[in-house]
Amino acid sequence: MELAGIVGKPNVGKSTFFSALTLVPVEVANYPFTTTKPNVGVTHLRTPCVCKSLGVQDNPRNSLCVDGIRLVPIQVIDCPGIIAGAHAGRGLGLQFLDDIRQASALIVVCDAAGATADDGTPVEPSTHDPLLDVEIVEREVDLWIAGLIKRDWPRISRGAEARQLNLRTELARKLSGLGVSENHIHAVLDELRLDEARPTRWGDEELNRLATAIRRATKPIIVAANKADMKQAHDGVARLKNAGYDVVPCSAEAERVLRLAAEKGLIKYVPGDSDFEIVDSQRLTPQQLRALENIRERVLKPWGGTGVQQVIDKAYVEKLGYIPVFPVEDPDKLTDHQGNVLPDVYLVPRGSTPRDLAYKIHTELGESFLYAIDAKTGMRLGDDYKLKPHDVISIVAARRRA
Repeated sequence: MELAGIVGKPNVGKSTFFSALTLVPVEVANYPFTTTKPNVGVTHLRTPCVCKSLGVQDNPRNSLCVDGIRLVPIQVIDCPGIIAGAHAGRGLGLQFLDDIRQASALIVVCDAAGATADDGTPVEPSTHDPLLDVEIVEREVDLWIAGLIKRDWPRISRGAEARQLNLRTELARKLSGLGVSENHIHAVLDELRLDEARPTRWGDEELNRLATAIRRATKPIIVAANKADMKQAHDGVARLKNAGYDVVPCSAEAERVLRLAAEKGLIKYVPGDSDFEIVDSQRLTPQQLRALENIRERVLKPWGGTGVQQVIDKAYVEKLGYIPVFPVEDPDKLTDHQGNVLPDVYLVPRGSTPRDLAYKIHTELGESFLYAIDAKTGMRLGDDYKLKPHDVISIVAARRRA
């Protein structure tokens, strides 16, 4: 599966955001470059389970179901902080940019309260523009991609102009390590309408425009406007939205506290909920009760949640285009061969077919695929059917002789 990368300048709460998502203990400190190497962890995508609409009690195997909410495991990567000049090796730039190759979508964590300078040092709230937190990531990634293109541009451009090379194929091959496909290059060049007959005449302006368009096509951005529990964050969130970014107000620290409290059985809380329920107030100290109430008043009520889970859901569903599908062996009982009801959920790219799903489950199942059955309607589905979110699918395959 494609991977979402958590990126941003130092000290804006990236590591706290990652820890809140995964409950993986990482170093969190109020100074730049706390993260010096990437952290990879497992979190969950939140989606409605079909168990309630189908009137069954499920017993999942590859995921969790909590009160009709299915939590599907996914991976995220927390990259080291980025500063101006990273593309030229400043800070941990080269390491950051190498790590970001793995990411197909970028979650840019910024300080919506404007309390962190460009280099990651703390400043007075509202004295820094949160727009700059996002723009620095865009600029450095764009310059890095442009540098990769320019490094081999004389050969590519001369060969293409002499019709010895295919320009689009060569660009895709050059950038394949970044997850760039030939289809991406086709779409980008069709949009830019550069003179492909004379690529040797393309200068820095054209190549920088090309790099920016490739980044937008292959590493879409969602902004996690962190520190939303601070009153100064409201203006920052508005400014980010007015600039046209896809923004989710967040409080990574509030989410981390709620998940830890839920894990210890102190509260009832499912990631992404708009509120929590205290299980037994006697088990909590007055300080803990006040801290929880502060989260409710400063984060949950004004924003409708901590925003952390919403960022993940938007990244994988809207940016990367995954949909949840529930495969079963018995379309009538909705079970696998062991009798587990709605045992699994798979995230597949939008536009996938039942045959694609069969291959994802097992190579032999894909190779012997005959047709599928929609367990909700009983209809037979061919391999030209496009799967829809929350489909319940039974794969019918040819039996293979031993």
